[in-house]
Amino acid sequence: MDFFSVPSVRALGVRVSRWLSRCRWPLLIDPQLQGVKWIKQKERDSLVTVQITRQKKWIQKVMEAMRNGDFLLIEGIGEEIDAILDPLLARAVVKKGRSSLIKLAGEDVEFLPKFMLALQTKLSNPHYAPEVAAQCTVVNFTVTPEGLEEQILALIVNAEQPDLEHTKRELVRKQNEFKVALAQLEDALLVQLSNADPATILSNTELVEGLETTKNTATEIQEQAVEAKKTEAKINESRETYRDAAAEAAMLYFLLTQLWSINPMYQYSLDSFVTFLYKAIDKTEAYASYAERCAALVQSIRKTVFTWVARGLFERHKLTFVALLTFRLLQRGVLGDAFDAECFNFLLRGPTKVVPENPLADWLPNAAWYAVQKLIEIPGFEAFATNMERDAPSRFKEWIQELHPEAVKLPLDWKRLDSQPFRKLMV
Repeated sequence: MDFFSVPSVRALGVRVSRWLSRCRWPLLIDPQLQGVKWIKQKERDSLVTVQITRQKKWIQKVMEAMRNGDFLLIEGIGEEIDAILDPLLARAVVKKGRSSLIKLAGEDVEFLPKFMLALQTKLSNPHYAPEVAAQCTVVNFTVTPEGLEEQILALIVNAEQPDLEHTKRELVRKQNEFKVALAQLEDALLVQLSNADPATILSNTELVEGLETTKNTATEIQEQAVEAKKTEAKINESRETYRDAAAEAAMLYFLLTQLWSINPMYQYSLDSFVTFLYKAIDKTEAYASYAERCAALVQSIRKTVFTWVARGLFERHKLTFVALLTFRLLQRGVLGDAFDAECFNFLLRGPTKVVPENPLADWLPNAAWYAVQKLIEIPGFEAFATNMERDAPSRFKEWIQELHPEAVKLPLDWKRLDSQPFRKLMV
C-alpha cells in the first residue's frame, strides 16, 4: 500500500487537479516526495519529468512537452526559478492564426491546451519571490505529525489485517458514491421541476412518479449511508488498537528529520523509513491478543529504527540522539515519569543566578552554587539551597564526591527523587 492511496494524500491530489485546470500552475512543497508519487501514478501515460539541476539541455525537453501537450513535471527546483521559464509560468500566450505560441528561450513554441505543468521542490520551508506566488499556486504536501500518524496507521493495519483495511477503503469509496448519487438525484429533481408546466404540475403523472422514485432512492441511499457509518465506526475501533504503534513511528520519523541540524549528512527519506517500518513489523513476534501484538510492535519499531539510525551516526552524536529520543518518550508519557516543560528548559539551558557569596566554596564550585540559586525558583526545589547550606552540608558533600553520584540516593527527603529520574537529572 502506497502513501498516496491514503485519504489525506488523495485529498491534496484532488486540490492539485483543480488547480491544474485554473490559470496558475501548482508548485508543490514536497520534501517527502508524496506529491511526486501521486502525479507519477495519475499521469503515468503522458508524464515528462525534468530535473533542472541534473539534466543538460532540459529546456529542449520542456519545449517538446509543450508541443506534444504532455504533462510536464519539473522536479527539485530551489528558491529561485530559472528566468527562462517566466513566459511559461505567466502563460504569456500569443495567438498566431489558429496556433497559440509562447516565446521560450528565443523560440516561439506551440502551446497546446491539454499541456499541463507542475513544479516541485524538496525544500521544507522555501521562500519565494512575490512574483512566483503570483504565477503559481503553492500546494504544501509536507507531511504533518497527525497526517503521518494516520498514514502509518493505515500502513500497519494493512500489513496486520489487510481485510480490515480493504473494508475501510471500500466504505470510504461507497460513502463518496452515496454523496455523488444524492447530488445527482437532487440535480435531476430540480431539472424536472424547472421544466414542468406550473398549470399541469399536479396532473403530470410522469413527474409525480419520477419524484416518488427519486424520494425512495434517496431514502434507500441515506439508509445505506447510515449503515456504512456504523460499520465504519466498528472498523475504526478495531484500527485504533494499533494507534500506539502508529504514534511511535510518526514520533520517530519527525525526530529523524531534525538530525540534519546536528550534521547536514543526516538525511532520512520517508521511503527509507517505511522500509524499516515493514522490517520491524515482520520481526515482531505473534501474540494471541491484538493489544499484546501492538505493544510488541511499539518495541520492535523503536529498536529497529534506533539500530538503523545509530549505525550511521558519529560516536559523538549517538548520546545526543539517545537523549532526544528519551525526552520525546517522556513527553509522550511512555517512560512512566512526568514531563515538566519548565524542568526541561532548565536542564537544557543550565541557567545560573550570581550571588555575592558561596558559603560552600570549599567543596562546591561557584558555578554549581549559582545554578542551585536558579534551581530553587522551580516549584518543589525551594528548600534545596537551605538543606545544602544549613541542614546537611556534610552529607551533601559526601554525595557530590561520590564516583557516580547519579546512582546514589540524595540526602534528606531528596531521596524521593529516585522515583522521579527526570527531576533528579536537574540536580
